[in-house]
Amino acid sequence: MSVYSPRQFKVLCIEDEPEILRDIADELADHGFMVDQAPSAEAALPQIDAGTPDLIICDMQMPGMNGLQLLQKLRARGDAMANVPFVFLTAFGDRETAIHGRKAGADDYLVKPVDFDLLIAAVESHLRNAAQREAATRTAATLETEALVPGYDQLIDYLATQSVGMALAVIKMDTQPELARRFDGKNRKHFNALMLRLARANGLHAFRLKPHVWVATMADAARLHTALEPMIRMDLRDRVSPGNGLARITHSVVFAQTGCDETHSALIDRMMESARLLQREGGARMLELEGPELSELRLAGAIRSELVGAIDQGELHVHFQPKVDAETGLPRSGEVLVRWQSPLLGHLSPAMFIPVVERAGLLPHVTDWVLQQTALAQVALVADGLPARLAVNIGASEFNADLPDRITRIFQEYGADESLLEVEVTETSVLTDPAAAEAIVQALHARGITVALDDFGTGYSSLSHLQNCTIDTIKIDRSFVTRVAEAGPEQTIVLGIIGIARMLGMETVAEGVELESQRAWLALNACDTLQGYMISRPVRFEDYRAWLADWSKAA
Repeated sequence: MSVYSPRQFKVLCIEDEPEILRDIADELADHGFMVDQAPSAEAALPQIDAGTPDLIICDMQMPGMNGLQLLQKLRARGDAMANVPFVFLTAFGDRETAIHGRKAGADDYLVKPVDFDLLIAAVESHLRNAAQREAATRTAATLETEALVPGYDQLIDYLATQSVGMALAVIKMDTQPELARRFDGKNRKHFNALMLRLARANGLHAFRLKPHVWVATMADAARLHTALEPMIRMDLRDRVSPGNGLARITHSVVFAQTGCDETHSALIDRMMESARLLQREGGARMLELEGPELSELRLAGAIRSELVGAIDQGELHVHFQPKVDAETGLPRSGEVLVRWQSPLLGHLSPAMFIPVVERAGLLPHVTDWVLQQTALAQVALVADGLPARLAVNIGASEFNADLPDRITRIFQEYGADESLLEVEVTETSVLTDPAAAEAIVQALHARGITVALDDFGTGYSSLSHLQNCTIDTIKIDRSFVTRVAEAGPEQTIVLGIIGIARMLGMETVAEGVELESQRAWLALNACDTLQGYMISRPVRFEDYRAWLADWSKAA
C-alpha cells in the first residue's frame, strides 16, 4: 500500500493476556503503525478519550467489561469514536459469536493465535481510505531522508554481485513500541543515521527492510557475529531524540549464508520470519537460521497455529491412569491426562504443547475441555456402577479465584458430581501466594473437591507454607520413587514426605511405580496410593472402564 504511510495512524490494542498484547503491538509497530496498549476495556476508555485511535483491536472475552460491551458503548457515542473501525480477537471463530459481534457493529474478526499476515492485511484494509487522504501529509524532507537509506531492492541487487556464502544477518528491533512511544516517530531519520554509522564503523553493508528491521552483510561470518554482538543491547541517548534521555534497545538477530539452492529473496523471507519468532520468545538473542534453537521456536509456532482447530477436529483426547490403594490394590481414582495427536505434527506430549498453549493464552479453553471430558467420563462410570473419582491437572495460571465456579458450571451442565473430582496442582501454584491459594482450596473444599499437590519435592517446598494450606494429598514425584527400594537418599526423602503428610493429616500418592520392589516398599512404609505402569499405563476411556469392570468382577 504505497499510497500511505502507516506511521500516520494510531491503533489501540486491548487484550488481557500480556504476551498476546505484546506480540500484536510489536507486529503493528514493526509495520510502522503507532500503537497504544490497554490490558482491559476499562483501562482503554481513558486512552480513547485522550486521543481518538484510527482503529481498535480488542479481545472478545475479558474480565470485567468484555469486548462486545465496549463495542456497544462506543457505537452508542455521538462523536468520532462511533465510526472507528473495530476488530475483534476471539479464541474460536464460532458462528453465534460472529453474528452477535456483527450486529453490534464489529468490522472484522481475527482468531487466536493471530495470523500476523492476516492482522496486517485487516488493519491496512480498514485504514485504506484514511490512508489515501493522509498520504499527502508526508513531507519532502521525510521522503528525502528515506531515499538516502538503502532498502530491499538495493539489498537484492547487492547480493546478486556477491559470491555464494555471503554472511547475512537480519536485525529486528525487539522494543519498537517503547521507542515509538518515547520518540513519537518524529526522529526516525536520526535512528537511521545512527544504524548506518554503526554499520560503517564495523565494516558492514546495512540495508533497511522495514522501519525497525535491518539486514547486515559481510563476507566473513565470524566477523559478522562479532561485529553485531554490541547491537543486541544498545543504549540510545539524546542523539536519537534530544531531551528524552536514555532508551534501552534490544534486537533479535538471525544469521545465515547465501547458497545455490535458494533465491536471495526466499532466504531473506525465512530469516525475517525466524527473527519474528525469536522476538516473540523474548528476543535479545543471536541465533543461526538452521540451528536447533530456532527449530524449537518454529515447532512452537506450528503448535500455536495448529491448536485452534485441534479440539474441533478431535485431535485432542484424554487418557486415564488408575490410582490404587497401596495395601489392598483396590482402585481409588484415575488421573485424566490430555494428549494431542496432530496430523501435521504427530504425537505431542503435554510437556511440549502445554507451555505453548499457555503462552498463546489458550490454556483456559483446553482446561475447560478437559473438565468437560472428565465430567462425561464420570457420568458414564457412575451409570456403570464403577469407581468414578477422577483427578485433573490444573496449570498454575488457571489456579485462580474463578476456578471453583468454572468447575461447578461445567459439572452441572453435564450432570456430574463435583464431589468426585480431585484437582492436582504444582507446588509453585500453591506456595507462591499461600493466602490466595488457601482461599481457592477452601472454595474447592466447599464443593467437596479435594486438592493434591503434584510433583512434591521438586520445586520450592516449604513446610511452613504447606502447613498453612489445607491440601488433601501430596504426590511424591517419580524421581524419588525410581530407587526407593534401594537403601539411599531416595528412601530417606520418601520417608520424610510420608511423615510430613501424616503429621499434617494428608494422604500420599507415589507416582511412577513400575517395579514390584517399589510397590512392596511403599506399601510397607505407609504410602497410601500408588500410580504407575505397574498398575496400568494411561489408556483411553473405554480401556479404563474395561479395567475397572474386570476389577469389579474379580472382587
